[in-house]
Amino acid sequence: MSEKLAIDGGKPIISEPKNWPTHDFGEDDVKAVSEVINSGSIGKGPQVGAFQDEFAKRYGVKYAIAVNSGTSAMHTCVAAMNPNPGDEIITTAWTSGGSILGLLLQNCVPIFADIDDTMCLDPDDVERKITSKTKAILVVNLFGNIANVRELRKIADKHGIYLIEDCCQSHFSEDNGITAGSLADIAGLSFGGKHLNLGGGGMVYTNNTALWERAILFHDAALPRANGPAEGKPYANYFLAPNYKINDIMGAMGRVQLKKVDGYVDSKIRSATNIINGLSDIEEITPQAVRPGVKHTYWTLNMSIDTDALKCTADEYADAVAAEGVPFSGPYLGTPEHGPLYRNPFLAEPNLYGNSRFPLDYNRETPIDYRKWNNPHGEELMSKGIAFSMQPSFDEEYVGQVIEANRKVVTAFRER
Repeated sequence: MSEKLAIDGGKPIISEPKNWPTHDFGEDDVKAVSEVINSGSIGKGPQVGAFQDEFAKRYGVKYAIAVNSGTSAMHTCVAAMNPNPGDEIITTAWTSGGSILGLLLQNCVPIFADIDDTMCLDPDDVERKITSKTKAILVVNLFGNIANVRELRKIADKHGIYLIEDCCQSHFSEDNGITAGSLADIAGLSFGGKHLNLGGGGMVYTNNTALWERAILFHDAALPRANGPAEGKPYANYFLAPNYKINDIMGAMGRVQLKKVDGYVDSKIRSATNIINGLSDIEEITPQAVRPGVKHTYWTLNMSIDTDALKCTADEYADAVAAEGVPFSGPYLGTPEHGPLYRNPFLAEPNLYGNSRFPLDYNRETPIDYRKWNNPHGEELMSKGIAFSMQPSFDEEYVGQVIEANRKVVTAFRER
């Protein structure tokens, strides 16, 4: 007879959950920020430039541009290509809306390809969806994993289109020694609560000089700043562009946190690996697939459960584990009820530009209708997903309790 679950009135594994620190914000961070404030100049200045240079060196790329969010990073990546209205960009429906808002703001049309067991884009389905309108592939490395970017790179080169990489959740992930984002034409990531956390901000990075030239102008209202590609030109806005700059306070903080981020990542990988190993004999739980040679950095630990064998939904399973004091959550984006993105009202209704269907009907006899869209493998896989937010401060005792809580719930559900 299994132990009574906490959700049914039993004693939880953890009676008083601990508030685990997410990052090491110490006196060194305070000192760096204070020095900027005391300088009397807190706008974009030397700290931002130094942060960009140090980040580019750490990632092994030529150029890095600091921006004010992950959403603006991905917008800048798309805008750097200078697409035309109606251009198609193939991407995933299992990601934050911030991944694709930029392509919509540039009047492009998202085309959703299915995912594979990595929970990232399936290259075969991507290639099936390429048309004469395709401008780029926007791949999202989800939860700290890396998609099959090498294969997507081959597809992009074959068809003469761009490859954009969204690394917002996969800081410092690697594919056989290649850092996430460096195989793409241009890539972006977020500093809003991720491995490297500035409370906001993001970075665009590339080895492509032409893309850098347009991206660095785009993030700063297309103005002719010093050391930029338009330096020396008369002061004017040279094309339609927003202001996505960060300030020197964030730059200074980023420089300090960049020195600590490897420790965060190593701790998360260690804890996630121990949890996965501790549950490896449970047939009803399958971790997110990781391809050989990939270093998954586990911004979150995601698994799928056999809902038929356990006779429950993923939400019911996650609620039972959470009641044991371990805060698991159910399917990402609320799949299937609310997610994937093609079921979100801003696309499905659509609610984009007033009462129009632009750009979904631009130069098309039949407008795109996302209500008819379906990615069958992704919907099946992600509807069974459970997730656990990883923190670098977890100790071995807590990792053991995470394992114990899941084993307790699986045992009880098997007997129902």
